[in-house]
Amino acid sequence: MNPGPTGAAVIAHTLHDAGVRFAFGHPGGEVLELIDALEGAGIRFVLTGHESTAAFMAAAAGRLTGIPGVCVATLGPGACNLVLGAGTAYLDRDPVLAISARTATGRHHRSNKQNLPLVDLFRPITRWSVDLEEARIEDTVKTALSVAAGPPRGPVYLALPSDLAGKPVSDESANRDAGPDPFLQEAAGQAGPGRPPPPVQADESDFPRILASLNGAERPIAVVGIAMDGPGDAPAVRRFLRDTGIPYTTTVQAKGIADERGKGFLGTIAPAAGEDRIIEQIEQSDCVLGIGFDPVEISRLWHFDAPLHVVANAPVSFGAYSPPACCVGDVSDLLDRIAAEYTGRSAWTDDDIRYLRARVDAMYHPPATVGPGGMSPYHLVGVLQEALPEDAIVSSDVGAHKNVMGQRWLAPGPDTLLMSNGLSSMGYGVGAAMGAATVHPDRPVAAVTGDGAFAMMVQELETINRTGMAPLLVVLYDASLAVIKIAQQARGLPETGVDFAPVDWVRVAEGFGVGAEAVRTLEETRNAVARWVHDREARVLVAHVDESLYTGLKY
Repeated sequence: MNPGPTGAAVIAHTLHDAGVRFAFGHPGGEVLELIDALEGAGIRFVLTGHESTAAFMAAAAGRLTGIPGVCVATLGPGACNLVLGAGTAYLDRDPVLAISARTATGRHHRSNKQNLPLVDLFRPITRWSVDLEEARIEDTVKTALSVAAGPPRGPVYLALPSDLAGKPVSDESANRDAGPDPFLQEAAGQAGPGRPPPPVQADESDFPRILASLNGAERPIAVVGIAMDGPGDAPAVRRFLRDTGIPYTTTVQAKGIADERGKGFLGTIAPAAGEDRIIEQIEQSDCVLGIGFDPVEISRLWHFDAPLHVVANAPVSFGAYSPPACCVGDVSDLLDRIAAEYTGRSAWTDDDIRYLRARVDAMYHPPATVGPGGMSPYHLVGVLQEALPEDAIVSSDVGAHKNVMGQRWLAPGPDTLLMSNGLSSMGYGVGAAMGAATVHPDRPVAAVTGDGAFAMMVQELETINRTGMAPLLVVLYDASLAVIKIAQQARGLPETGVDFAPVDWVRVAEGFGVGAEAVRTLEETRNAVARWVHDREARVLVAHVDESLYTGLKY
């Protein structure tokens, strides 16, 4: 008699059928059967040095492919190490399926060795958190993938009892043909895990109000955010902004959805150097159209008082905040319908827009290209933009340079700049680049990171070397947490806990088997990037920057 597939095999084949081809993680004895099943199903398991890297890689893979990225960890400490990545994906709106082991069924309620309430731990930072002990596995995994893919996108956590992974499961546990789906049961007392969030329902009741407000506005501004399908909706967003002539700004995670070289582009906000000038104009606008606006990226509270009318693919209210008007549905369709009935005439002139952009640039444009410590980050980012190919995928880590990248970098299309902003996790830049290099091995991939964040992830150079990835890691070296130092200076506090001892990052990288070089001038940087573009091998570029040339930044 055929004993049937194991729980791990059911998970693996369900993921493969959904299009998953990679799983990232760090193993423990409790997930060995799952890893073996993944490999057997045609899903490559990529060993990382730390579980947070695995989650960052999964988030990037999910964002770039539209198929939730998968990360795997063992129970206890392994699962805890996934928390940072799960929280990042939750607030960055990235589709992720995080799977960890859990103590075996027989001792789960009898021994607390490495036994944490993992489902409860992950519930506040995921869209759904499930224990597979009582679940029909195939059904649950399919539902988890659907929930993660949104809208809104986000992580789902699955706790896999270590004994369930390796033993055959019944037909009822394995597939959906064995009876009613427990998630859909309305009767009280039904067994099964917690129910997933219900699908988002379209709501167009505010459409007339949004249209009337926009048609009556003299100084409208559009704010483009991430509550949409970036690649799918970008053509409609660009068409709407071009045809209506409404000037626009974008949040940093939405960069590339709108045309950042278009004449109506005001710059970037949330957060980006020089954004104060743009926010001043938003606060004076008589109608702010939030195209996919999501307050998860906004640290300042201008949106509480702005006449903000939102079209998005999911509700964007949070806590005490709810926009004055919001349509939820297909963003492309909503924009096309608004454009067809738009009769407004904006008082904005081309000169107004050019003047505002010049004021934004003046706020963070440093007085020199080079200082005693090295290059100005502003000019360095400009050189990277010129030297990297148009089809490059670039990630930015968190730090002072993030504010410069957010404003200075012009993303040519959606999902060409990857940046953690909802949670703003240090270390994200390297992990995101690794995920991008894995799912798009034929495209150039680069990460821009500070030395503080790079130090958190330096062990992943071994992962890069072992797997044959070929990213360019640009490390802005100033031996300082510059953005925190800027905050201390602004508040009149002593500079405490923000400076590092010098590190020879070139020798460190070479010790991991990855080529590296240091650059101290813009021309050296340009030439080094050109060599990487030609050779396309993993490389660390240690770019010496002068922290005093971070100008116009706030914390």
